[in-house]
Amino acid sequence: MMMAPQVSTGRIQQQVAAIASGFLGDWLEHRGNGLAVPMSVFAGDTELQIEKPEPEAPGRTLCLSIHGLMELESVWDFPSRPGYHYGSYLAEQLGDASALKLRFNTGRPIYRNGQELAALLESLVSNWPVPVQRLILIGHSMGGLLIRSACHYGLVNGHSWVTRNPDCVYIGSPHDGSWLAVGAHRAAGWLNRRSRDYLRVIGEVIDLRSEGIRNLSRGDVLEPGVEPQPLLPEARHYVISGLLLRGQQHPANLLFGDALVQQASAEGAGQSGWQLAGCANFPGVDHIRLAHLTSVCQQLEDWLV
Repeated sequence: MMMAPQVSTGRIQQQVAAIASGFLGDWLEHRGNGLAVPMSVFAGDTELQIEKPEPEAPGRTLCLSIHGLMELESVWDFPSRPGYHYGSYLAEQLGDASALKLRFNTGRPIYRNGQELAALLESLVSNWPVPVQRLILIGHSMGGLLIRSACHYGLVNGHSWVTRNPDCVYIGSPHDGSWLAVGAHRAAGWLNRRSRDYLRVIGEVIDLRSEGIRNLSRGDVLEPGVEPQPLLPEARHYVISGLLLRGQQHPANLLFGDALVQQASAEGAGQSGWQLAGCANFPGVDHIRLAHLTSVCQQLEDWLV
């Protein structure tokens, strides 16, 4: 009799921690709960020590992939091909490159993760075993907003990595907010104003969502009170978006985009002064599939290799 494939307890715990961090990551961190995911960098399955990274074959180009809300770095892996992802593909094509993945607490405010990522990149580049000549940052969903945040804080803090002309790729990132996060915000507000207690309780439960989720309603990447900033001028910026159905003008596409992010938001249509080096849309591809798709691989090769 064939045995069902086993899923490791550690893997299940990691996934539970990723989901819990997405919902309540800021609260978990404040309480010192072990489910609050620390920010860390992986080369393959190996976590690197940022102060002394020792990858097997360090390259002069770093390709860092950054997951989205409630995700793990495994979201990048192609189905049935563990360890194969956009970063590893680009590293193969470029040569002398290292494919890395970031894991982080997606429930924290995006600006706090951005500040930490900016400092992490500065330390990683400074301590890398060989001189780093190029940075490629690839973000899925919230991960793309994190890239923008890190670029801002890297610039204001005078970090050297922002002067290396990084390539920033935003995949399904809600720069103008996610319609789903906006809906949750409005639903909570409406329920909290109702006179019936049970409706207010539902509103209060929805309102328990983390600051990270709240940031997605408007695409907030900076600390409160800071005016929106332009894209990092020293970098090249690329956008990839998806649509649920193949018909570009189908009402479902116009309303829901890739299921979570509308095309206009993914392209930053509401932002001012954006200069994009490249923009590609993939009709018939939903939000999660954007993170591991052969045609996206080919598009990234066209842009970056």
